[in-house]
Amino acid sequence: MTDKKSNIPLSKPHFPAALRKAIAADIEDILASGRLMSGPWAKKFEEQFAALTGRAHAVSVHSCTTALQIALSFADVKGKDVLVPAGSFITDISVVEFAGGRPVLVDMNPETLALDIEDLRRKITPETAAVIWVHLTGIIAQDFQAILDFTQKHGLFLIEDAAHAHGAEIDGRRAGSFGDASTFSFYPTKVLTSGTGGMLTTDNPDLARYAREIRMFGKDEETGEIVHYGNDWFLDEIRACVASHQTSDLEGQVVRRREIAAAYHMAFANQPGFRMLDVAAGNLPAWYQYAVFLNPAVDRKALIQMLKSKHGVDTKGIYKPTHHEQIFRKFDDGRLTATEDVLHRSLCLPMHAGLRDDEVKKIADALVTEVRAQLG
Repeated sequence: MTDKKSNIPLSKPHFPAALRKAIAADIEDILASGRLMSGPWAKKFEEQFAALTGRAHAVSVHSCTTALQIALSFADVKGKDVLVPAGSFITDISVVEFAGGRPVLVDMNPETLALDIEDLRRKITPETAAVIWVHLTGIIAQDFQAILDFTQKHGLFLIEDAAHAHGAEIDGRRAGSFGDASTFSFYPTKVLTSGTGGMLTTDNPDLARYAREIRMFGKDEETGEIVHYGNDWFLDEIRACVASHQTSDLEGQVVRRREIAAAYHMAFANQPGFRMLDVAAGNLPAWYQYAVFLNPAVDRKALIQMLKSKHGVDTKGIYKPTHHEQIFRKFDDGRLTATEDVLHRSLCLPMHAGLRDDEVKKIADALVTEVRAQLG
């Protein structure tokens, strides 16, 4: 048995020594100043993110869930339908209910991991108000224009959930630049992290102002009067400082993730028992996760166990289908079969900027070895 301490983790925040030193010095200054909220670091971080995504506005909040909820509230989805990927994180459904809307789950396109266009078309009704589109694993769907055309044609508010996609781009457009509202997460496992936190990006000045007011108890920016039902959803100065430094380091991190993905691609070319996604030229994922998809003959549970116990490699599926969670089974229409098939056969390999080349080779060799062993 491999010592658990030697395991190669699925994800790990990337804080090189020089970055840690710079962050520590700036946090010391923040603490000395006594200003822990609504200060220069939050402003700087928002400016960086607006520039990163090419947006007019970026509003920092305390989680991606909060950013999603603010966007849905602004879109006024109460009593209306919102089309949501069945292959996404649970908060993409819960936020719709928080905002008083009705989630309608849409099946997955197995080739892109994003919304299936035909299922979108089947499920739109006169009651549909918005669509949530997720860049699952950090990959922007190759058929993104069809998603944009669909929402524009039907006058639907598009929320782009880019929680996995910091720095991803396609055809020269960055993640966070597509939706009426776009949201990011800075959770510990994400490409860019501050421990927790979120960001909403938009070109709509009314939405940006609404987000700034909602995150501060619903106070009007000019009068200080309470004009909305708000909350204390701001991002504090310490986390904004950490996130700002991470943003400055983002390009290097994403380049390294792409190098690791390329090494996996090369190692897995023509290997039996699993497939990889075909990512076209001009599509540059952030590679939040690197997933392969196992043939039905491969036992995923046994494979995960062997990779960890024998090789010290941590792996997992992308997510459980959201409609298989107990609280969301009521949204299962019985036709979300592609989502179920893809997610049940998915296997995420370790992916973070701190992985060494020898670790990447070890991971790839272990997967090939154990899959071949199962296939006999």
